[in-house]
Amino acid sequence: MKRFHRSEITQPMQLTERDLRLLAHVARHRFLSSEHLASLDGGSPQGVLRCLRALYDYGYLDRPKAQLATLQSGGPRPMVYALGQRGARALREHGHLINGGIDWTEKNKRAGAIFIEHTLQIADFMTRLELACGEGNRTELMREEEIIALAPERTQKSREPLRWEVQNGDEGGDVASVVPDGLFGLVFPDDTAAYFLLEVDRGTIPIVRRGKNHRSIAHKLAVYYHGWRTERHVEQFGVKQVRILTVTSSVERVENMVAAVHEITAGRGSNFFLFIDRAALAGSSPLEAEWVSGKGERVRLVD
Repeated sequence: MKRFHRSEITQPMQLTERDLRLLAHVARHRFLSSEHLASLDGGSPQGVLRCLRALYDYGYLDRPKAQLATLQSGGPRPMVYALGQRGARALREHGHLINGGIDWTEKNKRAGAIFIEHTLQIADFMTRLELACGEGNRTELMREEEIIALAPERTQKSREPLRWEVQNGDEGGDVASVVPDGLFGLVFPDDTAAYFLLEVDRGTIPIVRRGKNHRSIAHKLAVYYHGWRTERHVEQFGVKQVRILTVTSSVERVENMVAAVHEITAGRGSNFFLFIDRAALAGSSPLEAEWVSGKGERVRLVD
């Protein structure tokens, strides 16, 4: 396909501030669609598309070919971009903390369609959240890297700073863990803040699965809940409170997750968990949408 072949360019490219912002957006989220990038840019969508085409042709951005699977099966969709080797070098030269030991071109080639799709779903939520915080809203977004920079030293140095671990039983027992899809904070006008771990559920994991060492949503929720009760969030992130947000595929799945929380908590439920289905989220911003708590109550993130 022509969209996956770079044009032959002889003239050098002078990066603009807009180009660098687009590269930084892609670097932050790993994969972004042209639609996401146009929204984050806020300018002319056609102008963004021209910038993205040039950045691709010059090797600053890649277009992962694994996206062909969804392009062919789901019809026309916005092009997906990843940071190219040349783009990573340009960002480092302009002061961005980009790992110089990674071969980004090879990494993009190895990314599979399912991984790209899941990463795009995470990016979709986070870009919508960023835009909601920027639309004259007095609530400020605190990014994952900012929270980790203020976390205990052990977390800062960890290869997986988001991994949430819980010890089963007494000291020396098995350790259960889960890695959330994201971390962010909301800073309110009165200088208070709320922190959230994000889970984007694709609907492929069963809510309940009997047997040991089998993945299920109920098992994941239990690991989060028991960690929260032992103040894992204080030890790991240095924050006094945190909540688990789950974006899932349907209203039915939300209801089943709430039921799983009730089972984990002996029928009490818990406001530690908040759930929403994608259709409900699509109709509103993440800040104004009504989430369903683990008690079955409807709340907003800014409440």
